[in-house]
Amino acid sequence: MIRCKLLLSPMPCRIIRTLSTDGYKSIGSFHSDNVEQLMRLSDEDYIAPELPFEKGSVKIPTRSPVAAPFANSGRFSDSYSHLDRSQWSFLNHGAFGLATDVGLSRAHSWRMCLESQPLRYFDRYLLNHLAHSARSLVDFVATENKDKMRESIALMSNVTGGMNAVIGGHARFHGNSSKVFSFDINYGSNKKMCQTYHGQENAIEIPFEEDFLPLLRKIQSSSNEDNDYHLQATDVFLSAFDSTIQNLIRGGKHSKSSLAGSLLLLDHITSNTAIHTPIMSLAKYAKEEYGMIVAVDGAHSLLSLPLEMSNILSDGSDGQEGVDIYLTNCHKWFSSPRGAAALFCSNTTIQDSILRQPAVVSHGVNDGFLSRFLWDGCRDYSAELSLPAITDFWNATAISVVRKDTKQNLKEGIRILIQHWHPGVCSGGGDNADMASIEQNSAEAGLTLVPLQLHAPMMALVRLPDHLSGSAVANKSDRKTSTDAKRVQDYFYSCRVEVPVKCVRGVLYCRVSCHVYNRAEDFETLARVALNVP
Repeated sequence: MIRCKLLLSPMPCRIIRTLSTDGYKSIGSFHSDNVEQLMRLSDEDYIAPELPFEKGSVKIPTRSPVAAPFANSGRFSDSYSHLDRSQWSFLNHGAFGLATDVGLSRAHSWRMCLESQPLRYFDRYLLNHLAHSARSLVDFVATENKDKMRESIALMSNVTGGMNAVIGGHARFHGNSSKVFSFDINYGSNKKMCQTYHGQENAIEIPFEEDFLPLLRKIQSSSNEDNDYHLQATDVFLSAFDSTIQNLIRGGKHSKSSLAGSLLLLDHITSNTAIHTPIMSLAKYAKEEYGMIVAVDGAHSLLSLPLEMSNILSDGSDGQEGVDIYLTNCHKWFSSPRGAAALFCSNTTIQDSILRQPAVVSHGVNDGFLSRFLWDGCRDYSAELSLPAITDFWNATAISVVRKDTKQNLKEGIRILIQHWHPGVCSGGGDNADMASIEQNSAEAGLTLVPLQLHAPMMALVRLPDHLSGSAVANKSDRKTSTDAKRVQDYFYSCRVEVPVKCVRGVLYCRVSCHVYNRAEDFETLARVALNVP
């Protein structure tokens, strides 16, 4: 491995390096090591590349021994010091994320390194450090079978680019008549990709919102265990899926066997409705029953969910459960700077067929799975290069505790909103909204879109006050539209509250996000402002 060290000083940079007479090892004519070989090295044999600048100190928040909601939020404020708290109540992390200071600092250092000598950065630093970023991310999402997982990852700038490769690749490899299925609550741009690559007739939408989403609201559990809720939710999703398939078959143009090789797209956490989809059960059924290929958009999952990628992915072996392709963004809950994402696929047959061509074809297209996606032209790669610093940060915070605290904070934030907007409902017989009652009855009472156990752990939909929210009954005059949602959201923005308003089945909800830096005051401000919407 080429060793280079940049000595920082007020004078122009000097380089200490070991010259090599070996031929090119990397893609194109880059003076870097072979990234595929770097990924295959064991932990014992791998040597991380040295940073060409000073690492800098990182302040790790210490956790308060107090178990109360929001007890640790203030401790994380310094990790997001650039957020303008003096002006804004920010409850929309789920939209485009918010980068940690440590990620921004590392990305800035890489940008300055680039501009100090561009050829050195691109030719000799970039690819080795991108491979190190990929290894760091694998370590974050896999505790088992790491060797296999390192050959299953591809870095890219965002999930949208990855989804173009997946959906476009499926259409190219399986032909124009191949089918792609997606639920109508899936992310909007993915549905447009399906129509673009497969055509309107072969991009089949699974109706869910109108007829099946209300069934999720009715789910009850005597044990109040999340797993019990998800088992019942699985039945609802499978019913919607099977209903669509059977309608196709009854139409006479398709048979069960003709659907083999079709692509099923799932959102691990839906964007508009913040529902935690039971992807593993759906993937198992779609593959066993219809021979489908399953790809998951996990844009909201990295950090918010305890991903174990070795258990999520299927390598194509007989009888092995799991999804075939999984994509996730780093800029959302993982809080990297924008411009970093990952695609995971451990099935080499799919790697060499559907995923043979990235959205942008460049030097590495014929040099291995990571290589074909890694370089997509001369651009700013600093977000991807910042990933090791961010994984170190989250690992140092005891991430399982962070997830537990943030989930608790979200529930308390929802309790605050319900207390202000729907007094007397879910109060357990008292004056104040009761968390136990909210967890059991909020969805059935129409206060949250679905039971909290089915919402994402850091994001949920809460119905606005009655004078704003409207009715889901089709013939009611107060059934709201997206225009109404925009009007309310614009009012919130004018009051310096950043939160999206969603219209679902004619009813208006706030989709509230809660990350480590959010405080009770954010929810209290939203609660007061909503009551004053004209």
